Amino acid sequence: MKTLGPVYLIRHGETVWNRAARLQGHKDTPLTMKGIKQARSLGVALKQTLQNKSPEFFYSSPIGRAKQTATIISDIIDFDTRLIKYKPSLKEITFGDWDGLNMEEILAGYKSSWENRNADKWRASPPNGESYQMAQIRVMNFLSEVANKKNVVVVAHGSLNKVIRGFWCNLSETEILSLDEPQDGFYCLTQNNSECFIPTQSDSTGKIEPLN
Repeated sequence: MKTLGPVYLIRHGETVWNRAARLQGHKDTPLTMKGIKQARSLGVALKQTLQNKSPEFFYSSPIGRAKQTATIISDIIDFDTRLIKYKPSLKEITFGDWDGLNMEEILAGYKSSWENRNADKWRASPPNGESYQMAQIRVMNFLSEVANKKNVVVVAHGSLNKVIRGFWCNLSETEILSLDEPQDGFYCLTQNNSECFIPTQSDSTGKIEPLN
């Protein structure tokens, strides 16, 4: 996968269900105050990485938590929010019947299907849900759309971003599943099928500090 410029891949800030350890998938909860601060810090870090220039393209998942994060970031980098393109292909992997549940509830009602999925997490999907393998198809379609575009910003989700990074960097299924899902920084995907992590910086109160 090659483009003329980097892709800045961002996960949304912390949400109410992130804090409550509930799977979200295609369901949604708003950002917490910590999540809003994270989104602001991501915007500051992105603005400095772009050296105060505007990205040429800005894409986001249409799910509320990603849209909220994208709006906060676009305000900080002075990008017209009306130009953000919301792509269904950037939605989080859906966990189907597990969307909105915590681990205790999943094991109480779906222990067998949970064990089956854990045995082959790449190919197996939750009941009425989506596997990583299924999500890779829409990731491939999205990346083919942004090929040869410069300075692309993408705001999406933890699991989906792992698939994007894995496909971009030619990683194995096992390597993809082991990737992190940070909310305190973002990944810059470069032309040579590699990536670098760009952290945000904030103090314990959540005050945004400039990057040096």
